[in-house]
Amino acid sequence: MLRPYPPIQSRTRSHTGAAFSLVEVMVGLVILALLGALTASAVNSAQESARLSKSTATIRQLGTAALVYATDNKGRWPRSNHSFTRSERQWWLALSGYLWKEPLSSRGDPRYIQYEARMLRDPLNPAEGSGGSLSNRYSYGINGYLQLDPAIDDYEGRPAHWGSAQFVPHPERTVLFAANRQQTSDHFMAHFWSKRGDDLTDLDPRNDDKVAYVYCDGHVAWQLPAKAFAPEAGVDHWNPSRAGIMRP
Repeated sequence: MLRPYPPIQSRTRSHTGAAFSLVEVMVGLVILALLGALTASAVNSAQESARLSKSTATIRQLGTAALVYATDNKGRWPRSNHSFTRSERQWWLALSGYLWKEPLSSRGDPRYIQYEARMLRDPLNPAEGSGGSLSNRYSYGINGYLQLDPAIDDYEGRPAHWGSAQFVPHPERTVLFAANRQQTSDHFMAHFWSKRGDDLTDLDPRNDDKVAYVYCDGHVAWQLPAKAFAPEAGVDHWNPSRAGIMRP
């Protein structure tokens, strides 16, 4: 006896509950976009934190190198373009033997470009110019007070001078290097500053409104410029003869 075929079921299926509605798709896209934005923000924050840490380490190395150089050279600080001699090279050359693989004698040395990029450039102050070339020679400047000669320079505190580390009365409050805005200068002519804001022409804030300073005792501080120079409030961490004066 022939059995009847089972009834042919309709191949048409209800899509209710088996597919996403337009609203659900849109909600999913929004969630994905938010997750992407949060991830990108976290990555950017981590990268910025890494650059800040490297920036702090770079200026700390600079201060440490200057202190070791002074120890090796009868206490004398490395010189700047303002005060170098044939026997005492500019600090960015004099410190190359402490910061780099080996000493460099001039900017014309083919190794200088790599040395400059890695040791004289702040990670928060990247290379500028066409082709990634460096528009500045250095990201830092040395405190000009440490370079003054009482025989030829006019400054507050003369005839005292601080060209040697042992002559700086308050090294923990006296600036050694700071982040430099000037394109071609390797030092700060701080003895020409007379009022608050004069320093802002030369200083280069790179961490919000804060500037990186390394002091003559080797410690690094990220601080607002007014914390180091506000003469109307009796604050001057640049002039070694006034650095010990505490804010009223």
